[in-house]
Amino acid sequence: MPRKNLLTVFFALLMLNRTVSAQNRLPDSVEQRIRIGLLGFKERYHAPSLVFILVHQDQILFSDALGYTNIERKTAASIDSRYQLQSVSKLFTATLAMKLREKGIVDLDDDIRKFVPEFEAGNRRDSFSGTSLLQLLTHSSGLPRNAGADVGFARQVQEFQLTGRVRGQIQAATQSEFLRSLRKIPRPYAAYEFLPVDSRHYSNMGYTLLGIGLGRAARANFEDAVMSEICKPLGMADSGFGTVSSSTNTIATGYSYNNNTVSYIRTPDFIVHASTPAAGMYSTGRDLAKFISAQFPRQQNLLSQHTIRMMQSLGIGWQRAYPFVKHEGAMLGARTEVVIHPGHQLGWAVLTNVTDFEFNRLNDYIASLLLPLFTKPPVLDMNDYVGDYYLEGRTDTLRIYQKDGKLYSTYLEDILPDEPLNWAGANTLKATGTNGHPVIYNFVAVAGKICLLNLDQLTWVKK
Repeated sequence: MPRKNLLTVFFALLMLNRTVSAQNRLPDSVEQRIRIGLLGFKERYHAPSLVFILVHQDQILFSDALGYTNIERKTAASIDSRYQLQSVSKLFTATLAMKLREKGIVDLDDDIRKFVPEFEAGNRRDSFSGTSLLQLLTHSSGLPRNAGADVGFARQVQEFQLTGRVRGQIQAATQSEFLRSLRKIPRPYAAYEFLPVDSRHYSNMGYTLLGIGLGRAARANFEDAVMSEICKPLGMADSGFGTVSSSTNTIATGYSYNNNTVSYIRTPDFIVHASTPAAGMYSTGRDLAKFISAQFPRQQNLLSQHTIRMMQSLGIGWQRAYPFVKHEGAMLGARTEVVIHPGHQLGWAVLTNVTDFEFNRLNDYIASLLLPLFTKPPVLDMNDYVGDYYLEGRTDTLRIYQKDGKLYSTYLEDILPDEPLNWAGANTLKATGTNGHPVIYNFVAVAGKICLLNLDQLTWVKK
């Protein structure tokens, strides 16, 4: 088959999949493959239950709930079942910080000691600790993962992992214990240490410190501030603070799977205490869908679009995994993740009540099914590329024209061979250069029409 026909078939196949935005639903075949995949991952990682919810803009495109939130009682999971969020709670703490910033209550350059003077950082005389809110928000402060006051918590977790049992509840440090530990804090890493792309020295301690400071800055209890500034405006009525079920608040029971005995072990209750800003929330699939939608442009936003883009770009709260941003929560008997694709205004949440679950495999599977549906189609009509292009100020112009069914350019026509442009990708053409140096034409389409051309480090506007 000639190359031109191959490209035509390739682009036509791409177009067949572009149905989501128009119909606001997934093709039946994709829904079926998602359901099959979710069931497979649930069984692979022995999750007692798994809740999945998929969001596009402000609409739930797909949801599924499998298994039991309590095995003994056979309580069926649903998208309204409540699960521990664990470290996904940090997204809400970060959102509160940026909300207070927009209100002028805090600044990202503020030293945390302005709000938490107990954080002496080894220097009692100086009013500054050298640790800003931005450093805490982006895990670039150089602080350790956990405070020394959490030694009991760490040992209890290790005990359960090694023996499958623990004496009583697992408890993090209380706020008074945590604040006392701030008098002498080692810094195992340099602030703003240069690291590989999207790496950072993750610090639960940093977010605990941050949350205490934000509550004081807002002159409110931290939990009340999150509820009033985030959950209430978004209508997240089934979200709140707590990691242990009560008579009025049922949270999915946590389990670990024992491969040796081929059985489930109930995990001990975890009392977060001071670590609430880092790991203390619960929520549902339906509520997380509302939080995901708040990350995309719409008429009523929790935060300004400038702030939302800033958080995604700089990794404020979010962990960057281009083209996605995400955050995962993990504890004995609880694994949760939120993933969004800012460019496609697409996101999903996964909630489980098991200790071990590999989200990367699941995310790759879901992305492989969804991205082809949302990727913008290339412009197929060759005539749409044809026309005059100019630089702002009309300092220079070039023309793309068609001859014998092929595209040509007047750019550098006195230097380059008189040969047609060749396809090098969707909306990308290449001119045969000299000395092995090609000239690449990257066309930009808006609403299916070519309007810009990125060429030779400049942007040309189509007349």
